[in-house]
Amino acid sequence: MGITVILGILCALSWGLPEVQLARATRNLGIVPTVIGSIVIGLLVTSPIIFFTDGLPHITAKGAVLIVGMGILSLAGYLVAFSAFQKGKLTIVAPTIACEGAVAAVFAILLGESIDTRVLFLLPFAVIGVVLAAMGTSEKGQSSGALRAAFAALIWGGILTMAAPVADEVGVIWGFILVRVVALLIVLPIGIKMGVAANARLDWKNVAAWGIGDSVASLLFVAAADRGPVAVAGVLAAQFATVGVIVGMVVLKERLRARQWVGIGTVIAAVTAIAAVGAG
Repeated sequence: MGITVILGILCALSWGLPEVQLARATRNLGIVPTVIGSIVIGLLVTSPIIFFTDGLPHITAKGAVLIVGMGILSLAGYLVAFSAFQKGKLTIVAPTIACEGAVAAVFAILLGESIDTRVLFLLPFAVIGVVLAAMGTSEKGQSSGALRAAFAALIWGGILTMAAPVADEVGVIWGFILVRVVALLIVLPIGIKMGVAANARLDWKNVAAWGIGDSVASLLFVAAADRGPVAVAGVLAAQFATVGVIVGMVVLKERLRARQWVGIGTVIAAVTAIAAVGAG
């Protein structure tokens, strides 16, 4: 359990710190160029780790289905989440998407994973917090961003749940690489047809910052899920919301209403408590 906790916390930092760069990239370039650029850069930086493996993996039919399925779901998760960052406030979007950990915990329970009853008690508080945070603004764009973030949380909850089975089939490193390659192979033709695939180079610093952080975080999460309960790894990784809120307030100067403060505080407190239960 200890290594799962450490990897989960490092994962949260890797996802949370570059979120302001993600928000800037999606607003400057658009969603598809940011997706393509961040996946490409992330793969270029992390691919050398395959030399630490025992060679090419043996992929069964089940493994192939899981890899392709997780690749498709990951692409959908990126598109929806990036649209949320493009439309909404970072201080609202980050905590909302962070409920992916709670969603993953629910999925894990449905799939038969044993979960502490204290975690079950705390999960509804995370949902209540998301609702309060999303209700904080009447601006059309911000409201749309909050709704998209909630949908992204559902998708990413499914992705987190699939991480351990994929790692079991082909290993942590190859599972991470192959899922990213599948997502890239699907989105790249779309970007080329739209004529926007090369636009990522126009804001490569922000795209690179997010791409590297996201790739490192995803690799850390697969490793965490492979070594411990998915529910614990998920809620620890979801601590990126805390980092995102701080970054949004300090760097982007975002301001929140009272109910949003209550909602975000509730989400962070619930996720922290769930992580503490899991770590114990």
